[in-house]
Amino acid sequence: MTAMSAVCLILVVLVMDCYGHKADSASYTLKIENASFENLHSMFMKINGTEKGLRKHNKVFSAFAASLTASKIFGTGEVVKFNKVWTNVNNDYDPNTGVYTAPEPGVYQFSCSVMAQNNKQLRVYLWKNNERTVAIHAGYASYNMGTLNMILDLVKGDKVYIKQQVERQTYIYSEPTSNFNMFSGYLIR
Repeated sequence: MTAMSAVCLILVVLVMDCYGHKADSASYTLKIENASFENLHSMFMKINGTEKGLRKHNKVFSAFAASLTASKIFGTGEVVKFNKVWTNVNNDYDPNTGVYTAPEPGVYQFSCSVMAQNNKQLRVYLWKNNERTVAIHAGYASYNMGTLNMILDLVKGDKVYIKQQVERQTYIYSEPTSNFNMFSGYLIR
């Protein structure tokens, strides 16, 4: 039930239960009885959350955003450790390992952007546990950027990270104040 539907329903009940009889002066007099007030109060409580109504939120909220502050050369199988943490609600992202751990089952959204060094290869993947999902290939020419966005259905304890997985070195370009390379994610529901 939407908020507007609930409000309309309450108004109809209020009008039907609260307005009594027509007085001699041709005007209506307000007549609230205890039973009607208790019914109205009960409806408000159901809508407002005591019975998981409109304002239901996850018990745990999780979100993070981190960037890489220095250029790096990554070997095969190396996890990218985005070291400058901007946001880490619930502390589920570990900048020492580069790994995000899901605190509860749910649907999560992840984003990543990376910049290749001038005339160097850059290919990284978003991983869920030991499963490679989507890739970013920023190419070879100039300082190219690549991005990814992915929605994953996770269970509690699933690990999500960015990892280099090609047979040669990959080069990420960064500057301490520019934050070209970002990794972020959050629990949708």
